[in-house]
Amino acid sequence: MYTLVYALCAAAQLALAVIAIRLYRRRPSLGALTLILPIAGVVWDNAVVALGTSIGEGALLTALTWPRFVGHALLTPIWIITAVAFGQRAGIAWLHTRAVAIGQWVLYALCVIAGLLRSVIFANMTLATDHGLLYYRNTGSFGPPVGSIIMLLVVLVIGIMVWQRAHTFWMTLGALFMLAMTAIPIHLVGFIASNSGEVIMAASLVATEHILQTRARLAGTLASGQ
Repeated sequence: MYTLVYALCAAAQLALAVIAIRLYRRRPSLGALTLILPIAGVVWDNAVVALGTSIGEGALLTALTWPRFVGHALLTPIWIITAVAFGQRAGIAWLHTRAVAIGQWVLYALCVIAGLLRSVIFANMTLATDHGLLYYRNTGSFGPPVGSIIMLLVVLVIGIMVWQRAHTFWMTLGALFMLAMTAIPIHLVGFIASNSGEVIMAASLVATEHILQTRARLAGTLASGQ
C-alpha cells in the first residue's frame, strides 16, 4: 500500500516536472527554471523509497539515498527564488528592489547551510522497514527542517500578495496545504502526508507559472493590438 503511494507520488511529480520543463521552454525565466529543480529532486526521492524493497539493503540503496538527502538540502529552499520571481511578474513593485534581489539569495544560502548541516553533514543512515517499505532514514538530523519552513513561509506570504495582485490563489493554497500536511505526526502515516503535500504544492506552483505566462501573453497580444 505505502509502496504504491510513493510510486504514485513519484509519477505525479514526474508529470509535473515535464509540464514545468515545457513551460520553461515556452517562456524561459528564472522563476520557471527554479520551479523545476525541487520537483525533479522529489521524483528521485519518492522513486528510491518506492523501489527500496526491490533494490534491497546494501551499498546500492545507500548510494541512491545520498542524493535524496543532498537534494532536500540544496533544492527545496530554491522555491524562495521562485516565489520572488512570481511576485515580481505579478507586479509587486517592492520585490524589484536591490535589497530583495540580494536578500533572496542570502536567505536561500542560509537555508542550504542549515539543510546541509541537518541532513548531510550530521547524517546517520538507519535502515527503516516500516509500512512495508525499505529505505534509509536520517536519524542524525536535529531540530526542525528550518530551510523548508522558511521556504514555505516565503511562498505563503508572497502567494497571498500574488493572490491580491494577480487574482490567482494557487500559491497560497499550495503553501497552506503543505503546512497542514507537515503538521500531521510522522508516526501516524509516515512521510506520506508530507509527500502528498509536496505534490499539491508543486502543482500549485506549476499552475501559477502557467497563469502568469497566460497573463503575459494576453497582455502582449493586447499591446500589439493597440
